[in-house]
Amino acid sequence: MNPALPVIDDTKIWDSMLSLYNTHAIALALELGIFEALENPLSADEITAKLGYSQRGMKALLAMLKIQDLLDRHEGKYQLNNLSRTYMLKGSPYFWGSFFNWTSQSLPNYKIYLENIRDGETKEEREAADGWESGEMDPEFARTITDYMHCHSMASAVGLSHTCDFTGVKKLLDIGGGSGCYASAIANQYPELQCTIMELKPVCAVADDYIAKAGVADRVDTRAVDMFREAWPQGYDAHFFANVFHDWSIETCAELAQKSFDALAPGGRICLQEMLLDESGDAPCAPVAFSFLMTWGTKGQQFTYNQLEAMLTAAGFKNIKAQRSYGYYSLVTGEKP
Repeated sequence: MNPALPVIDDTKIWDSMLSLYNTHAIALALELGIFEALENPLSADEITAKLGYSQRGMKALLAMLKIQDLLDRHEGKYQLNNLSRTYMLKGSPYFWGSFFNWTSQSLPNYKIYLENIRDGETKEEREAADGWESGEMDPEFARTITDYMHCHSMASAVGLSHTCDFTGVKKLLDIGGGSGCYASAIANQYPELQCTIMELKPVCAVADDYIAKAGVADRVDTRAVDMFREAWPQGYDAHFFANVFHDWSIETCAELAQKSFDALAPGGRICLQEMLLDESGDAPCAPVAFSFLMTWGTKGQQFTYNQLEAMLTAAGFKNIKAQRSYGYYSLVTGEKP
């Protein structure tokens, strides 16, 4: 089956899903004393140092407060405004603290967010990220997480296959490709293209079912490889990563970029499908909220174009550029000289 381009993009669905985390952010800020700590304007690094919390978590949280208009930022420093001074400070007669304290008790995964932002790591189970990091994943969980990823990736996969140019690519390696929705969509749009999904073995078994349903089993296959511990297959002229880099630290992403560069032949290209933050790090709304979501269960964040460009440049890639691919997503590409 070759799905047609959706009649409308999925940005409104993303907006609805990501809005779930607005309340988390306010409750966390109140519990962690963020508003009181901003009696005077502070940068993200300064408030992190003042309170001793996780830098990654604090940047994600401050950005979430800014997109809800609870903080302003001027010359790189976050500051209170009339809204937060009126409703978020404990000394105000209009303080909403008790409401959010009560509500936080029923918010899903609230304690995990709290630990990640306060301490920098989750002490509870991180089954999805741990599976890829350890190279081992339970088959039943592989099915669950792959189905979860597939449903929110399908529209952007088909959209990307229509908006981005893969002319000249003969063999594409979809690294951490999950269900293979991106590889299948690209293969459907480019009949001469052969694609391989590189994943953990239990995920490959799930992807094989999706590939068969997509009707591209003659040109899309799977290959079980632990991307952190095993050699990457050779002979591909493009490496594709969708929603992979945002799961990992900057250091790990740099490692993946270097592995890609080393495995590609000269003239090969790397492709990163991600929601990009503005260079400020606290806009637009959807990537900011998605970055906040990454503080639960992953070691990652959403990146700015300049951050990804720096990683790819350090690995040796040239001619790096970005284009809007579909909905909130952009495709960042680079070439191996």
